[in-house]
Amino acid sequence: MPDHHHEIIEIDGWHFRVQHPKENTSSPRLMLLLHGYQGNENSMWLLTNPLADDYLMIAPRAPIESAENQYVWHEIKPQWPDIGVYQQLADQLLTRVDLWLEKQMIPAKTFDLMGFSQGAVMAYALAFLRPERINRVSALAGFIPHSWKAQVNMGNIKDKPFFIAHGIRDEIIPISKAYQAAGWLKEFGAHITFCEADIGHKLGANCFKGLGDFFG
Repeated sequence: MPDHHHEIIEIDGWHFRVQHPKENTSSPRLMLLLHGYQGNENSMWLLTNPLADDYLMIAPRAPIESAENQYVWHEIKPQWPDIGVYQQLADQLLTRVDLWLEKQMIPAKTFDLMGFSQGAVMAYALAFLRPERINRVSALAGFIPHSWKAQVNMGNIKDKPFFIAHGIRDEIIPISKAYQAAGWLKEFGAHITFCEADIGHKLGANCFKGLGDFFG
């Protein structure tokens, strides 16, 4: 079986799709792929095309089933959940991934993140809550909930690199929210690469290349 085969694994009740590095390496870089609202563990792979071959990629399926083969990190309510809800999700996710990595005898302790929409919010949460575990963050068509400003210690993200991509015509999450997120992150000393495209709620073709460059 080729080294870059995909496998579906279950860790303590959660499902993950894993792709092993395309090149043989004893110390792969790790990428967590966080799908959006009503996606699943297969939703994010198209976005990985520009990435380097030394990544071990891990795509969790969000824990709540909303319809057949559609999963959500949490239900959407008028008031976005505070950081505490994401703290639980982050802990549940990292505990399981760590467990699996330990069994595979893979020593990596830090991750790169790629999140889309609700998964981008999840990526932001991981960067704020577990900054020592996170290297680079790409937030695609996402935002930072306003209430979090008062709830997280933003000093932790100084010098952390973020790639933010958003569609000018995004009808689900307006691009103004991406500008807001970028401004806030800059305030706290994060490094921002911003890519916008004349599209709706998806990743623009021009941002694909930027994504590949960002993760080098």
